[in-house]
Amino acid sequence: MIKQKDIIEINLILKDNDTKDLLDTTFPDIAKENNLNIKTEYKPLKFIFGTGELLPAVEANIKALTEGNAKTFLLTKDKAFGDRDPKKQQVMSLNDFKKEKINPEPGLFVNIGNQSGKIISVSGGRVKVDFNLIFAGRDLEYTVTVNKIITEDADKIPALVEKVFYFIPRNQLKYIIDDKLKEVEIQLPLGLPKEMDYFKQVFSKMVLDTTKLNNIKFSQNFYRKEEKVKNLEW
Repeated sequence: MIKQKDIIEINLILKDNDTKDLLDTTFPDIAKENNLNIKTEYKPLKFIFGTGELLPAVEANIKALTEGNAKTFLLTKDKAFGDRDPKKQQVMSLNDFKKEKINPEPGLFVNIGNQSGKIISVSGGRVKVDFNLIFAGRDLEYTVTVNKIITEDADKIPALVEKVFYFIPRNQLKYIIDDKLKEVEIQLPLGLPKEMDYFKQVFSKMVLDTTKLNNIKFSQNFYRKEEKVKNLEW
């Protein structure tokens, strides 16, 4: 059984319950078969259970599952993402997108003006964007497979590292857990984006919320470049 603040890794198949059209999945082969192209990578997802990362109705349906078990269930729109709101379809200037270096095309998902939405149409210097939640207005069929239930601190740290610092190649990021000091040190590479402080805060909160560790330390190491000296023969 999954408990509060366990980290779970799941596979997902999400369909419109009425049409049975595939809306999302973590399986690349299923995405390809159905010509699904809503994201660049299809792989298992990690969530912290009981913290709002998953819909409450989804958690209620899967909390009794154990590793390797799957369940298919229906969520009506009132328990999923609610009704669609016509007022959330907005017409924006093409210049707004040029400022963000976005080339708007119908069907493109964008983040603009601190909102996420889907472009509906582009015409005459005007762009119509739907800022409704992507699956709003639908009754949804979920099939969720629980791959892993992560309960131990030593296993939660690498899962959280992968979850938060997904944009850093794994071979450029290290972590050290000190059980005596109840501390984890994250060794980060150089040349990170200016938004890095935000990701550090997110990671720190997740560690403090889900583990018994009390301290989170971030470090970046600078090294003197070794000069290669050619052997000269006289």
